[in-house]
Amino acid sequence: MRLLLLITIIFCLFGCKKKDSSNTEELLLGLYLLQPTDLILELGFPGSQNKIQNGDLIGKTSGVTVKVGGVTATGVSAVNSDTIQFTMPTIPGITENSAVDFAVEKDGATVFSTKVRYRPLLSWAINEPHATFRYIDGRDNKNFFQITATTATHVFNTFGHGGSDLDIYYFTSLNGTMIPFAEKRRTGAEFNRVALNAGTVYIMIKHISGFGGTYNLQVANAGVVASSSAKLTYNGWPFNLCYDTMGTGPATGNNCLAQMAVYSPTRTGRCTYPGDEGLTTRNYYAEGGFANQTTNLNGCLFPGGGSYNEAEAIFILD
Repeated sequence: MRLLLLITIIFCLFGCKKKDSSNTEELLLGLYLLQPTDLILELGFPGSQNKIQNGDLIGKTSGVTVKVGGVTATGVSAVNSDTIQFTMPTIPGITENSAVDFAVEKDGATVFSTKVRYRPLLSWAINEPHATFRYIDGRDNKNFFQITATTATHVFNTFGHGGSDLDIYYFTSLNGTMIPFAEKRRTGAEFNRVALNAGTVYIMIKHISGFGGTYNLQVANAGVVASSSAKLTYNGWPFNLCYDTMGTGPATGNNCLAQMAVYSPTRTGRCTYPGDEGLTTRNYYAEGGFANQTTNLNGCLFPGGGSYNEAEAIFILD
């Protein structure tokens, strides 16, 4: 409907404006009408505590039921005369940030209604490619994920957002303290590694500046499942290294394990490192000139060993 309205306005700019009139007013009106009107909450993901303040809530904040997207919220309480607090419920079937109905009911009647932005908490597999690119912009500036972590160092990598600066946060309990750990880059990609304990870990991607657009998130604590792979040979060796690139899927059967099977080599470590196109795992082999694990580790994690983004990479011994 909004798209149809904009097309109509643009048509009128060229086809039905008066001779001496300006396009400015019509264009501004069109842009205004296309602006989303739902209320952006500070958090908005399932299990998060949220507040709504509105003069129309005066006298309507006690003894009430709150429904979000038709689902009854818990933790409802009056903060003061015009502010209500509630815990965001899980709304089935929503997998992207969306405007949903918000209603305050008292004695079976709706006494206040609006629309709010609901932000789903997506379960995200680690070490595996995802084809999903999520949208984010300066107004709706947060996306949320949850992963199942192990007690290990994990590397996080967003990419594909060439016109925007994104930062990455993690937190270990709903409504817990959000810890920023990847905020080094400006545009295009953001990445860093962080040591986590086993359990559920929540991730927030936050838009800092720049244009709105889509991005892909990758997370790994080991070698990656590859969308593409390539063997590297030099100096007359039949093979030296092999690279698995996570990409966005689908997973390839012609990965490094398959390509190197003909040689039956001894793998002596793996280096998973981030970059502007996502995560890649470099596989080292003793028969390819990389028998020393300490040398391989140093080459992965410290500059000068032919690796990339060493300060954010992780090394796996096997």
